[in-house]
Amino acid sequence: MSFIQIEKPRDHVTLVTLNRPERMNAMAFDVMIPLRDALRDVSTDNDCRVVVLTGAGHGFCSGADLVGTGIVPNIDGLQRTSIARRAMKVLDDVILSIRDMHQPVIAAVNGPAAGAGFSLALACDTRIASEAAFFACAYGRIGASPDGGMTYFLPRVVGPSRATEILLNDPNMSAENALAERIVAEVVPPEELLERARAKAEKLASKAPHYVRMVKILCGQSIENSLTEHLQLERHGIADSMATEDLRAGVTAFFGGEEPEFSGS
Repeated sequence: MSFIQIEKPRDHVTLVTLNRPERMNAMAFDVMIPLRDALRDVSTDNDCRVVVLTGAGHGFCSGADLVGTGIVPNIDGLQRTSIARRAMKVLDDVILSIRDMHQPVIAAVNGPAAGAGFSLALACDTRIASEAAFFACAYGRIGASPDGGMTYFLPRVVGPSRATEILLNDPNMSAENALAERIVAEVVPPEELLERARAKAEKLASKAPHYVRMVKILCGQSIENSLTEHLQLERHGIADSMATEDLRAGVTAFFGGEEPEFSGS
């Protein structure tokens, strides 16, 4: 059984589904490793401009599988802490694969997103939640330190002080609460989630790919960069756009009062 399903691009949108519904798509290694590989493959698909990431069944991702983690690769002879670091490197690779993709990734959060599953959703570029979704940091409930980028992304979404409060209080946050915290962009009925996520993805896919790619890069790096570094990155981005056919088509359409059609060239 494949724990990751990939729907080939339709209207330049690829759907990636975690497919372990009986365990609420918990992150065993036979889920994380193929997810990492699938994301890397999708990132090189030139027909894909936007990715939608969701979970099968009633859960988005319930975090690390505390019952059946599967076999951690290449751990012979290692001590427990070294095994843990090796295991978490797989999760890190998943998160970095999302951030390294030139395509924006929309998390369609259909149910619980807990622990590393919450981190996975936060690593995506934007999030849409079903009314049935909820979010939980959950690490403190078992005495574990947060991982998967939780303490990197959450402060950037809600601010450092609020992120600290959420992590320490560790509520089960409803979809509406997550909307109020601006963790998700919108909340929709469960039966409308994928349709709405796809509609949002198709709207993004209609934009010039260079523009979308640079928005992801520029916003993703803005906090770490100095102003001088960031202005240089912006300068290179707009200079590169001058060489695209899409910019010529966009300018022509703008002065003609028409909607541009961007080819990605």
